[in-house]
Amino acid sequence: MSAPAIAKRDYNEWLEFCSQVQNAAAVAFNDTEETQKIRIKRALTDYNYFVKTYFELYADADCADFHIEFANACLEDPNFFGIAEWAREHAKSVHLTIIIPMWLIAHKQLTGMLLMGKNEDDACNLLSDLQAQLQYNKLFAHDFGEQYNYGSWEDGDFTTKDGIRFLAFGRDQSPRGARENEKRPNYGVVDDVDDDDIVHNPKRVDKVVKKILGAMYFALSIKGARFAMGGNRIHHNSILSNIVGDTKPGSKKREGIYHSKVKAIENGKPAWWQRYSLQELLRKIAKAGTVLAKQEFFHETDIEGKIFKNKYFRFAKLPHLSKMDIIIGYFDPSFENSQTSDFKAVSVWGQDRFKRYCIKRFTRRCELEDVFEWMIKVEKNLPPGVGIIWYMEKQFYTRPVKKALRRACKKYKYPLSVLTDERQKPNKYTRMVRMEPEYSSGNVVYNVEDENDPDMVEGNLQVKGIEPGYNTADDAPDADEGAWFFLDQFVVSDSEDWDENSLGMGKHERNNDNTY
Repeated sequence: MSAPAIAKRDYNEWLEFCSQVQNAAAVAFNDTEETQKIRIKRALTDYNYFVKTYFELYADADCADFHIEFANACLEDPNFFGIAEWAREHAKSVHLTIIIPMWLIAHKQLTGMLLMGKNEDDACNLLSDLQAQLQYNKLFAHDFGEQYNYGSWEDGDFTTKDGIRFLAFGRDQSPRGARENEKRPNYGVVDDVDDDDIVHNPKRVDKVVKKILGAMYFALSIKGARFAMGGNRIHHNSILSNIVGDTKPGSKKREGIYHSKVKAIENGKPAWWQRYSLQELLRKIAKAGTVLAKQEFFHETDIEGKIFKNKYFRFAKLPHLSKMDIIIGYFDPSFENSQTSDFKAVSVWGQDRFKRYCIKRFTRRCELEDVFEWMIKVEKNLPPGVGIIWYMEKQFYTRPVKKALRRACKKYKYPLSVLTDERQKPNKYTRMVRMEPEYSSGNVVYNVEDENDPDMVEGNLQVKGIEPGYNTADDAPDADEGAWFFLDQFVVSDSEDWDENSLGMGKHERNNDNTY
């Protein structure tokens, strides 16, 4: 189901909001020049005072410490690049798209602003609040000068009397002629551009990330420009997480960023204790449910699978690999040209009686040679007397794959053997869903030593994403199914002895030993 469309704000509704701004920020009839000087001096050094003085409409509580720290860091660094990864309802949009731009104007630090929203209507709606402040906040105008000049938020474009231009656009658009005369914009803000649809489409996410770091960021002044992005992490591969850089456990953040990551509750205390009580937050969490609360309040992007549920993923210390009945590694090179086939995946599974153990995963966007090099390293690091039987689907065993395998073997001087799976496979979704009974019966165990390994995390998220009509990557679960098919060939009862037939060394295995 697609996210509901965002409608542009009604003009009469905006006029009503402007009236509220005007009433909340009026100049006192007994205001003196001395009082004004004292107020301005304090406002320029005390962000919380600035907010409560000029933006009473928003300030129903003192600013949180993280609001103040982010605003000060932005002001102090003319090349600020900050991400406000704050919990839901913790005022990301208000601060990044309204108050911080006004804070920069008060300090005469703003030459222009670009604002990206989910789409153009969303961006224009965000810009409408800022225009209302510039046009109708009389106290701010009294202290820092009249601002608004011409243009309209409805068109996503207006300019102040000082020639500061404000442009709004959607994530699928590019800034249009951002410069106003000699003034190039020096503040860019991206607000809450992730949604439940786009985060499940890696190609769309990559496209928006490139647009933010390319067309948008390079439209800002080279002489010095501040950039801010606000959102909460609703998925491990969201636009926000890609901008930060730490899309998976162990991944490094982008160099030079100011990353303010705030959970709703930290160390048993509300992060914005000035506004929320612990009881209020806990009540919200209880009603929303744990999975959504983790996502919206704590930036924990675990997916609750509809078929492969979270509770099915059990992590434990593996038996010694020499105790395994058999170990299978299955490689899905993912050459299909579709949005669900972006990763090269290898799943290494072992079987000990009726338990299935996921020993290691490889789940990456990479070159073929990288995969084979990883497989060689895994095999070389096995304990003495332990081996892996590697498989890949025959239709993928093409000339480029064979060449990549030869190069990897030559580089490491190691004879990696890969057998081909010659099945006429049934429907992929059907094959993968057939794994569910083993999960729900508790027969599937994952290597606890790799619980936070990026490849393992990505692979398991792909498994959880399998459901009717899914459009997420499925390379890891497809590789799992391949490995499981061959594990099934080795299942024996207590009374059976191992022989060539029970080991599954049938005709197709013995005649397809592709070793270099």
